Amino acid sequence: MSPTRYLVGRRPAPLLAAIAVALAVGCGLPPPGALAVYTQSSPELAGASVDPETGSWQSAPWSAPGVTWLPYPPQGRLLVEHGLGRVPSTILVYLSFAPNGESSVLAAGDLARVLDADASSVTLWNATNGSYFARIVVQ
Repeated sequence: MSPTRYLVGRRPAPLLAAIAVALAVGCGLPPPGALAVYTQSSPELAGASVDPETGSWQSAPWSAPGVTWLPYPPQGRLLVEHGLGRVPSTILVYLSFAPNGESSVLAAGDLARVLDADASSVTLWNATNGSYFARIVVQ
């Protein structure tokens, strides 16, 4: 029996999932299914800003040296404090496979479910099994 056939017959998915979790934890990323809380003083929000002209808040600029987007693990939830001081009327989530936001896209559907939004924070859920980096814009 070839090694490939053995692995296919034995369904290595649980082993691969365990390795993925171990790598994520080892890299400082939240594990799948975790709730990550980012307050306004969190270092991950060092690039966050409010634009007084548009009345919007962003978790990070599109691109800036040394600024990374928020880790967004599979099945993970993000609670992010924003600086609007009011309940947002619009919540946009941009996703990228790269920490710097390279080649990003606007998220839709299960990629960015809004669980809660109030005058101080938004809570999002990545209801997929994909791992991303997120930029959040609220207005």
